[in-house]
Amino acid sequence: MFEADYSLSRAQIEFYREHGFVQLEDVVTGTELERMRSAVTGAVLQEVRDDKRAFSEKSSYEQVFIQRINLWRRHAHLQEFILARRFANLAARLFGYSVRIFHDHALYKEPHKGGRTVWHQDTHYWPHQQKGNQLSLWLALTDATPRSGCLSFIPGTQKLSDIPAVDLSATRELKEIAPQLLGKKAVCVPLRAGSCTFHNGLTCHYAGPNRSASMREALAIIYMPDGTTYSKTPHVLEYPGVEAGDPLDDERFPVVSDVCGLETLPVCHGAGGRMLTPC
Repeated sequence: MFEADYSLSRAQIEFYREHGFVQLEDVVTGTELERMRSAVTGAVLQEVRDDKRAFSEKSSYEQVFIQRINLWRRHAHLQEFILARRFANLAARLFGYSVRIFHDHALYKEPHKGGRTVWHQDTHYWPHQQKGNQLSLWLALTDATPRSGCLSFIPGTQKLSDIPAVDLSATRELKEIAPQLLGKKAVCVPLRAGSCTFHNGLTCHYAGPNRSASMREALAIIYMPDGTTYSKTPHVLEYPGVEAGDPLDDERFPVVSDVCGLETLPVCHGAGGRMLTPC
């Protein structure tokens, strides 16, 4: 399943490009979903098993969710899932370019106490010179509902590049610092396990607190077009040997899609003047 393509319609591609997100049903199903969930959850639990702190002892950001980044680099058996062509080819078709993986991102909200994720745009937190060219897969490993903290999006906000970053550990809302969002209606997107969304790095999104009795388990995979260059702005991950303006193109960021002959978006120039070349 993970090497096979998922059928994607022209209408779904156009919806993504117009609204900045799209919902896809049953991208992973049956025993393959069970196998993927078991592997990812097992890796997360292994990495947090020595953290004996009470919930109240964690930082505000840590109280939002249990977060583990770049699992595929530390757990070789997860590469089958995280580097899967099934996911990467969806990203390539939606955006129109060959894509590299930036990193994966396990996001587990604890039952009854996992906090809300405030409205934000992802791009501000990534060290890329090109803004608005990234997109994220957000795959529900368990059912994601309004009660457990599914995602909501504000359609069309991928076209807004003048909204400042927000402190993800604070309570201040994006709409407080972005009056251009007033009056825009959000879309709540519940997902059953194995279904996913893709959203642009500039699409404003939010996840509510987990008020359910079960862990909300989700895996995000962040993709960037081949040709993306490094801005050297601070990031939770470090990239030794990469300087500002260098392409992110070594073994840490493999090309994971294999789609050619794409109908591409207009060619985009990054801040450093480097052209992103379509497949």
